[in-house]
Amino acid sequence: MDGELITTAQAADLLGVRIATVYSYVSRGLLRPAGSRRSRHEGSMFLRDEVAAMVDARRRVRRGRFELTIDTAVTSVEPSGVLLYRGHDVAELATLESFETVAEIVWGGPAGEDDWPECALPEPNERLGTRDIVLWAISQAAMSDSDRESLSPNHFRVAGRRSIVAAATALAQRNGASGEGRVARRVLAGLATGTPSTSVERALEVALGLLADHELATSTLAARAAASTGADPYAVMTAGVAALGGVRHGGASGAAYDVLRAAMDGQRPTDGPVAGFGHTVYTDTDPRAAVLLDLVAGFDDEIAAATDAFALQMRRQTGLAPNVDLGLAALSLACRLPRHTGETVFSIARLAGFVAHGIEEQGHPLRFRPRATYTGELPRPTSGPE
Repeated sequence: MDGELITTAQAADLLGVRIATVYSYVSRGLLRPAGSRRSRHEGSMFLRDEVAAMVDARRRVRRGRFELTIDTAVTSVEPSGVLLYRGHDVAELATLESFETVAEIVWGGPAGEDDWPECALPEPNERLGTRDIVLWAISQAAMSDSDRESLSPNHFRVAGRRSIVAAATALAQRNGASGEGRVARRVLAGLATGTPSTSVERALEVALGLLADHELATSTLAARAAASTGADPYAVMTAGVAALGGVRHGGASGAAYDVLRAAMDGQRPTDGPVAGFGHTVYTDTDPRAAVLLDLVAGFDDEIAAATDAFALQMRRQTGLAPNVDLGLAALSLACRLPRHTGETVFSIARLAGFVAHGIEEQGHPLRFRPRATYTGELPRPTSGPE
């Protein structure tokens, strides 16, 4: 193979990352080894030109998307369909543990549910939408925190617990419920009419765990950018929720809900991207979708069969596999929960991830300052005296 070969250490130096991160790029298919090792101590060899191209790609817009890579120990997203929280397979973790325990694991602390405090709230305005009420609850938790400005890891965790409990409670109160019990029960009380079964509550808890974090999603990048400025934990969560609210991110499950209902009524999707299918990272089925779609079968055989048939149809037509939005939509329909269920689960669950990334960003310099390519008008010449 032609071209200059460099060692793993040299590649890491060019990329500005650790050696372990270089191997992570290799496992994700972003970088490929070349040639043979010079010695057993030097590890893999790489083409300098390919590493340099990767450096260049991280500095510019590529295929219409801004590319950024940073080191993180929180979450690993593998294109093959593996999702890990600090080394734990998320499909298994979310199925076995409570959301509170999942959050503590994401935060890198001891797993447990003993330190989740109540947060006194006024009655929320019943006209507030899901995103608005989550933002309102975060602000209420912030105002009652005498240690609000602390950026210690422990205080980030405290702020996360208080904000998550406040948001889940506010959702329940808006729906006329008392807002008691674990986070999943409170969230469900904010969604359901009547008294839902314990199996529905457990399914919702699994969904919360699956959505606690997803590496550098757009909202997480917004949260990390806020954290890099020295913003307090509540401001970090607020920044994340603001970015999460768009229909291309946290609100996408509502569109998937509409698409799935239409498909069940025999309507064909319009041309173009179809909500609930495809992912920017996963090359096949989103592992979160796989777990959620398995749960659907336990609630409604008809909806499960219709969803499977629709997914097969879309795979044949577009080559795209289901993503988490389709899973949330199908679960909402099977459990007789409203259209905004997916957005609600997303908004509450992802607060855990924002906190984890806020903690991890501490100690880094202000580093989220990309450059733009100016495309506006050039300076106009000033006319002088005639």
